[in-house]
Amino acid sequence: MPSGIPPSQFHVLPYANVGAGEPFVARVMIGLLEILGAAPYREVEKGKIRDSITGLGTECLIPAFISLRELRQTANRPDVPVLNKTKNFDDVYKYLWTAYKDRTQTTARLMGYDIGFLFQKDSKFEEGCAAFPKANPDVSSELIRVMKIYRSTWQPELLRFRNDYLEHQTISREAVAEFYSLEKAERMFASVWIAIEEILVLLIAAKLSLGITIRELSKSEQVTGIPKRFGFAWENQLPPK
Repeated sequence: MPSGIPPSQFHVLPYANVGAGEPFVARVMIGLLEILGAAPYREVEKGKIRDSITGLGTECLIPAFISLRELRQTANRPDVPVLNKTKNFDDVYKYLWTAYKDRTQTTARLMGYDIGFLFQKDSKFEEGCAAFPKANPDVSSELIRVMKIYRSTWQPELLRFRNDYLEHQTISREAVAEFYSLEKAERMFASVWIAIEEILVLLIAAKLSLGITIRELSKSEQVTGIPKRFGFAWENQLPPK
């Protein structure tokens, strides 16, 4: 921003027409930052983590959503050129993979955690699943459980599509034809942003002060128009498992 210019002379432009009513905005870009606010990081560290989560949303998830939103209008229309639709499909998956593999890993690193094993080969992943809890005993075992779910469901599919088709063209378009359907794009978008939310909230929760934990909000507790998923609780107030 230029220095010495009064606010009255700023050139204001709209940034994105995506609001807090979208669940991924409410839960990743608002909800996670609220929970981060309660974690006892030094202010400089917290600022870097906050910027990383915000950038993950504005530079990856929102662009993916904009392409997906366009596909909702065009994917099943025969009058829209095929290449227009193909570009939007490809953009959805490119942005999602960057958000998941690069930005989430970077954010975790700023929090003090190495989750790189999530993206390594099977043997290294299993080694990481055994080593991570020992190195980070305060992190809930739920993290490893959900990581194993991602690895056994959608993550290998997205990796194969991004690496073997989009990047290196070692497989044919026919081999990834299912990725060019609106239903697949919708499912993958939801899978990725929910995974990001789950990973980061579990890492933040491990840093909270003793006695404070994270819980899922009921619908009646959610602010109208901002469907956040998580809130705070005292550990002794949680129902028994």
